[in-house]
Amino acid sequence: MRPAGITVGVVGQEGTLHSMTAKPRGATANDEGRGRSSTAVSRALAGPQPSRRGQWRRDRILAATIRLVARNGGRGTSLAEIAGEAGVTQQGLLHYFPSKEALLHAALDVRDERDAVSRDPDWQGLEFLDAIVARVGGWRAEPEMVGMFTLLLVENLGEHAPLRDRLEERYELVRKEYADAVRAAQGAGAARLDIDPDLKAIEVIAFLNGLETSWLLNPSIPVERVAEAWATLQRATMTAGLTGRGGTTGRDPAG
Repeated sequence: MRPAGITVGVVGQEGTLHSMTAKPRGATANDEGRGRSSTAVSRALAGPQPSRRGQWRRDRILAATIRLVARNGGRGTSLAEIAGEAGVTQQGLLHYFPSKEALLHAALDVRDERDAVSRDPDWQGLEFLDAIVARVGGWRAEPEMVGMFTLLLVENLGEHAPLRDRLEERYELVRKEYADAVRAAQGAGAARLDIDPDLKAIEVIAFLNGLETSWLLNPSIPVERVAEAWATLQRATMTAGLTGRGGTTGRDPAG
């Protein structure tokens, strides 16, 4: 099981991480509206916060983890290698992360924070397509983050893999968010009502996972242009037959 409320950060230009506190797994921006403060829960589970120097060391360890796992995978990266890369002893690493699994969860927390698609303001049409294009446009600034996630995902597809539950939960959370976005667009009259939101959400995630893999295999692929073309096609397909929404006449069976 993943330790909840681990303090994580985002990769900075110096190869370290700017700290932040990750929400416990499953927490969303709407938790407070459900009678639970995600910030309070996170602080309660995280325990005492490290000193400034301690936070700096944690951040270096996480940055080193992301770099090495992106290069060698989780299975091909040892704690000793991560400690050496971060400039700490293995005992020092274990002071901050009691196991390799806890460290990988924390590294994925960093990725999930960076990978979150903005919903400000709330999606009411097909804005989620633009948010996805913006997200893909940020890949080149942090290729190791994309690589780490893809390798850990492949390594943990097995039923009893240590990160399987966490990755499956993340998948379901993202799938629901995209499905809800499609339903919101349908409710606003911005998308065809004959589109199945759940199937469309699966299609969106499959596109993103496939594009990530293709880009890691061939970094020269113009992922930004691919994402823009995909979003344009999705918008045309999802609005086909609607008036005043930029759609074409007739019903497109591809949706």
